[in-house]
Amino acid sequence: MTTTVPYTVPECAPIRIDADGPECCLCVHGFTSCPAVYTELAERLAGMGYALSAPLLPGHGTTPEDLGAVAELEWFEAVAREYEALRGRYRTIHVVGLSLGGAIASWLAASRAGEPGLGRLVLLSPAYGLANKDYYAVDYASAEDRLIPIRVRPRLGDGLDAGRYQYPAMPLRAVGQLMLAAERGRASRPGITAPTALLYTAADAVVDPARIDEAATSIRSIERVHRYGGGEHNLLLGPDRLDVVERVAGFLER
Repeated sequence: MTTTVPYTVPECAPIRIDADGPECCLCVHGFTSCPAVYTELAERLAGMGYALSAPLLPGHGTTPEDLGAVAELEWFEAVAREYEALRGRYRTIHVVGLSLGGAIASWLAASRAGEPGLGRLVLLSPAYGLANKDYYAVDYASAEDRLIPIRVRPRLGDGLDAGRYQYPAMPLRAVGQLMLAAERGRASRPGITAPTALLYTAADAVVDPARIDEAATSIRSIERVHRYGGGEHNLLLGPDRLDVVERVAGFLER
């Protein structure tokens, strides 16, 4: 039932945990990342009895060049298909999104507002705008595509190395698509009616914390907001990751 996106990197395999209960968590990863970023959270939620699906987004799990060939709407459509597939089996689908996944989750929650089956919404460092404003000065329609290097996380041998995987570079064209996706997610916020938890950090150097600040008032159904003072953009890999896991688990358990 899981949406299949071809991948060649073992770390990028979709995560699928079935359960006999009626609730499932749909977890959406970020830009250049992979489903394994949800490893610790998936284990925690599975232990609580939730089923879980963390699909691989189009353009990920192969090469950076493949990412450059994907239009942003393809990410949204892939997650929507996975959501509909999960609805065929589970009564309630909770949606969790990290970074780009947060923008997609926002759109999905708004587009399914009021429908039976949509549960709670968890937004982790949602990408509603980029911190590096230089990217807004680029004319993506005419600029020559090129690969922009990304700092690769070192492997630490602590069981989380698969989740640290990401492309070592990102195509400039794909950055333009990311910006379109961020705006789509941001524009969706007023339409969200699902109970929502928002976690992010003021120290985010990847997405713009000011854009996330706005969500506290633009999402009418927001129930919990936690703004860390330090840490890093990827809350599931940073120093606060265990606190993040417990806050998410506690919110979903209510």
